[in-house]
Amino acid sequence: MALKFSRFIPAIGMLASVLMSNTAQATYPNGDAVADAGTYSPIVLGENITLNACGSTFAGYSICDLPSTNKFGIEWFILKKNEQYNYDEWLKQYTFHQSQVAPNLQMTLATGEGADVFITPGTYFVGLHLISYGDTIALPGGGYAQGGDSDWNWSGTFTVSEGGGSPVTPPSSVPEPMSALLLIPGLAFIARRSRRKTAPAL
Repeated sequence: MALKFSRFIPAIGMLASVLMSNTAQATYPNGDAVADAGTYSPIVLGENITLNACGSTFAGYSICDLPSTNKFGIEWFILKKNEQYNYDEWLKQYTFHQSQVAPNLQMTLATGEGADVFITPGTYFVGLHLISYGDTIALPGGGYAQGGDSDWNWSGTFTVSEGGGSPVTPPSSVPEPMSALLLIPGLAFIARRSRRKTAPAL
């Protein structure tokens, strides 16, 4: 019996090596990277603005829902429209890779005095470059996809206005002394006509 079983040992070894080599060479579908720079409403200087990349996807999943973003890079770009000369002014670029990505997928920036970039009123827009490294990347639910893709996206324009607080109500108009003096001749004329009408006829 032992002799007969020994005949199968080489075949079992070959089968095991084939299975192991197939496992080692397992391939995963390519994951498409789709960047989304977000949508931004008008704001007033002094308010914060939060750049939001969570609309971006990799292999169909939100970048913010992935188990890890350590195999990604993101670049934020902020531009301002120069209305006078009709061109886009490049203001700032923020670049993050690996462990820096997750905390900056939603990045809050101050505006107004002392701010880094949104300092003056105007029309702005935001760009996002999403990069996935050429490696196997874990997906929610236990799946995997092959990285190596990247994508660019630009937000629509939004305005940053001066602000200025509550509107000031103008005071009610009060006649100035000189204006009152101009009324005296008119009042005297009305009084004289009134006396003539009431005077008895002779």
